[in-house]
Amino acid sequence: MTSADSAPAVPSTTASASIPQHQTSTSHPTSTSTNSIQAQQQPQSQQQPPQQQQPQSNIQPRQENTTICVPIVYGSIAFPLPKTEEYNTHRWTLYVRGPNNEDLSQGIAKVVFQLHPSFAIPVRELTAPPFEVTEKGWGEFEASIRIVWRDPAEKALVLMHLIKLYPPITANANAPSSGTGVGDGGSTASDKKEGQPVIHEFYDEVIFTDPTESFHNQLLSGSLSTVDIPKVKSNELAVQESFKSYSDEEDFKILLEAQKFLENELASVKDRILRADCNKNELDIALMEVSAKAKAIAAPPPVPASPATINKRKSSKSSGGASKKSKTSTPVPVQTSNK
Repeated sequence: MTSADSAPAVPSTTASASIPQHQTSTSHPTSTSTNSIQAQQQPQSQQQPPQQQQPQSNIQPRQENTTICVPIVYGSIAFPLPKTEEYNTHRWTLYVRGPNNEDLSQGIAKVVFQLHPSFAIPVRELTAPPFEVTEKGWGEFEASIRIVWRDPAEKALVLMHLIKLYPPITANANAPSSGTGVGDGGSTASDKKEGQPVIHEFYDEVIFTDPTESFHNQLLSGSLSTVDIPKVKSNELAVQESFKSYSDEEDFKILLEAQKFLENELASVKDRILRADCNKNELDIALMEVSAKAKAIAAPPPVPASPATINKRKSSKSSGGASKKSKTSTPVPVQTSNK
């Protein structure tokens, strides 16, 4: 986004009324009184207030707390020329236009293109649309675009643009990179068909803060506010056919496609997570079963007892019972004393 300065430029004015001067002659000396001196100075004092109020009358009121946006597109289109041309390889057009070829003359007073000094007329000034310059050449260079607005109080907008004649070159995946290619997202010079134009343009929005009432009304009137916006066509038919359109409908379609893509990806991720949870539960159950079987296999089997050991245990049990019985049946002798 580009913001245009909106500080008002106060014009410097000079008083057009002349101050009366009184000449004195040495050949005819006269005596002047105090009253006559005050009478001579009175016209000068009466002319001072208009000189102080005159600049204030030129200041236009501004729309406070108001911003207005003017979308623009600037760039270049280059077409390769046949090899019959000896010194020129391309025919290019440098332009400033509306996003959908709207008429920008309601806000733009003129556009000044500063080309390379090698051209016969390096400075081109256009005061009416289409704001474009078409030339032939063989080399790429950076041009200056100066946009002057209808309101003199608004600062001119200066843009720098590189006129590209050749398609961008990206390093091949199988070839070593030299580090000198300029990429545009994956296309290579071989991908471009011969004869296709090289388009290098940018979309921008100029924001005016607190514009003057006249400039504000001028931007909102005419071509920038009506339903049937008049279109401005390029002087070059091939250039006009190559212009890209900028509309909210296309952006809305792109957003819808992106939303559908995200929803599908989200559903796919949720499905994978559910499958992973199910597989995890199945793996946990299988792991528990395997661990139980492993413990059962690792435990030693019980050793069976021999017959001698069994008889010994039985005999020890029977002898213990007989001794108890004998103890309970034996009478305890009682001693008595004879007196």
